Amino acid sequence: MTKLVKDNGKIDFGIYSEPVDEINYRDYSLKSAMGASVNNILKKILPNQFVFFGVMGPDIMLGTAVVDLKYLANGFFYVFDRKNNKMYESKSLYPSTSNVYIKPYPDNLDAQINAGGVSVAMKGDIIKAKGDLVSLDVKLDLADTAPLRLCTRSGYRGWIYTQKTSPINISGEVEINGKAIDISSPSHMGLIDWTCGYMRRETCWNWAASAASLPDGRSFGLNLSCGINETSFTENAFWVDGRMTKVDTVDFIFDEEDFYKKWIIRSYDKKVDIEFTAENHREENVNAMAVVSRFTQVMGTFSGIITDENNEKIELNSVPGWTEDHFARW
Repeated sequence: MTKLVKDNGKIDFGIYSEPVDEINYRDYSLKSAMGASVNNILKKILPNQFVFFGVMGPDIMLGTAVVDLKYLANGFFYVFDRKNNKMYESKSLYPSTSNVYIKPYPDNLDAQINAGGVSVAMKGDIIKAKGDLVSLDVKLDLADTAPLRLCTRSGYRGWIYTQKTSPINISGEVEINGKAIDISSPSHMGLIDWTCGYMRRETCWNWAASAASLPDGRSFGLNLSCGINETSFTENAFWVDGRMTKVDTVDFIFDEEDFYKKWIIRSYDKKVDIEFTAENHREENVNAMAVVSRFTQVMGTFSGIITDENNEKIELNSVPGWTEDHFARW
């Protein structure tokens, strides 16, 4: 598919087996709830875009993101040293400028932020990031990946396109306090969450994700969500040895007052029955007039049973990954 939005300004919603070359959001025929056409200026500033890249393994877990709300930008880069239980984090909330952008090509990665002490550059198969005391330089091997691509309705007139790529073989290193640590695969694996759309003004979600190597040598990726991207289609799936199994709706059971208590995550179709145990977390609470965000991303491990499309039951035992709890008013 060359472009997401067709010549008539509409979208064929669903799950796409082929790449979508361009998320041409400005061509969408955006209307108000009462049917009035939205002018081009608002069409330009209303969409939200973000790209998240994460790495996880026995030594290191890290995450870096570029978030472009058109009028406000957010970037972060953190490294969690699992062996020493230490977190290194840099973040920036900054008015959108030429130093912040995400090009609308999900299969040709191009995004950056360079503001407020955080520098993130994602270009093709290279991702670099720099923050306080830490830096990242990795190369991605996307040749054998099978991304989940979908677009769902959001609210009455909006939509969200999201592309989840997991797991990704990587080669490179992270540097902490001048010490270089190799995070190449298969010991460490990566994932990408690329998202763009006219989202609900007020929204919330839970998310679970992983990219790892299983004890038998097979690669493993996981993406589960509740609260967003569930209008007719879901973004729930897992990958074993490059083969994707689609998953139905999922339920997250956790204590909103204590994220370190056990999380239970189960899918309606019984393909996923897992627990999550927290090790550390990062949080970011923003109250910037038009933008409000309560964001907690928890690092830890998954254990339990997943059942693939061939009815093979696969046991997960302390597989590294994330859960997330997020409320946003964009």
